[in-house]
Amino acid sequence: MLPNPYDLIPSSALRPISSAVGNIVFHQGDPTHGLYVVQTGRVHLERVGPDGERFIIHRAKAGTSFAEASVFSEVYHCDAVCVEAGALIRIDKAAVLAAFADPSFARAYGRQAGQQIQAQRQMLEIVSIRRAEDRVMAGLVAGLLEGSVIEFAARLQLSHEATYRALRKLVQDGRVTNPARGVYHLRP
Repeated sequence: MLPNPYDLIPSSALRPISSAVGNIVFHQGDPTHGLYVVQTGRVHLERVGPDGERFIIHRAKAGTSFAEASVFSEVYHCDAVCVEAGALIRIDKAAVLAAFADPSFARAYGRQAGQQIQAQRQMLEIVSIRRAEDRVMAGLVAGLLEGSVIEFAARLQLSHEATYRALRKLVQDGRVTNPARGVYHLRP
């Protein structure tokens, strides 16, 4: 089952792909074929810096799409790397472009893009917070601690050590509870 609006695309335009950890879905500069929906697993969109370092620019998890901009581009602008084995669906570029003639698809696609822009702006604001404790608190308020604390730290662009120290301080100050290992909640 594909999330809205991709559930409106004809099944003939869908290509299932299974991917193992480390598989490259596409490389920067490859010709675009379409966008992708993650059914299971996780995919990171990455760019390579001048010294070979890799920068994650997007983390796609089950139920989300990635490479949406590819339908308007001739080549992919980054690498897509499978970081957790799973199943993907590639949606043909031509089918997505044709679907824009359907007002319900266009509205749903626009709504999804708007939500992604809001989330990205929120992340930019959070990672611009200088003090680790304040950044961690902002991340908790935004509901970003969904997986492990190490993943949370990476999203906040902090070391996991700094994140654990900030969480411990927030618990000591009574602003956050820690009912179980790796579980943190805001005080009501």
